[in-house]
Amino acid sequence: MNSRNIRLAAVLLVVFGLPAGLAVASSVTLPNSFTAGTTIKAADVNANFTAVKSAVDDNATRITALETALAAQATRLTALEATAIKQRYYAGQSGTDANASVDDTWVDVPGVAIPITLTAPTNLRYQLIGRVYNWGGTAGGVASCSVRIVTDDLGTPLNGSAPATLGEWNAALAAGGDTIPNNSQQLALGGLNTLPAGNYHFKAQIVRKALAGSSGACDIFRWSFSRAQLFVDVVP
Repeated sequence: MNSRNIRLAAVLLVVFGLPAGLAVASSVTLPNSFTAGTTIKAADVNANFTAVKSAVDDNATRITALETALAAQATRLTALEATAIKQRYYAGQSGTDANASVDDTWVDVPGVAIPITLTAPTNLRYQLIGRVYNWGGTAGGVASCSVRIVTDDLGTPLNGSAPATLGEWNAALAAGGDTIPNNSQQLALGGLNTLPAGNYHFKAQIVRKALAGSSGACDIFRWSFSRAQLFVDVVP
């Protein structure tokens, strides 16, 4: 192991907490010392050599164990790099209604949009979280609410001239008063996709779908404590 690798090993020992004993070299204790002009016995010389050999062998064992431990840490780092977020885009809002009261008409969620330009094919992970409400309807009624993540046509080769749906969430919510949890549900929506180079505009939309006895409007994140949050992450 050269001096550069030894320095690297020392850094990794500190950062990753490898066993400290692996980094400490064995000391050599010679059983015999010699003075000029005195007779030296072969057995004493051999005993000194044996002590040196034992220390060297022990150091070799420690180096092997250290290299094994470093290899294990390198494997862990590789695994972490494979799942690490390289870049995160975020858009969020709270307290702004996105009122979808007309069946099958998608409405953009205000403030929840992320423009991204990709110069090469890129792996993206996207997710939308928050809460969806049915409000203003007749007691006993129900509304079928859906939320989706889309990317619209900003010249991207993926979409052509219409928004591409990247994920959709659906729920039937009771109407009649703002009573949690009867008229609301927590939303969690996401996905993973590889998109070609192009200009993208990720956004959240909500719709009320036709349903027998439908009453009320679908609303996303009506109250300030229920924030609409959209994340788009560049991943390996």
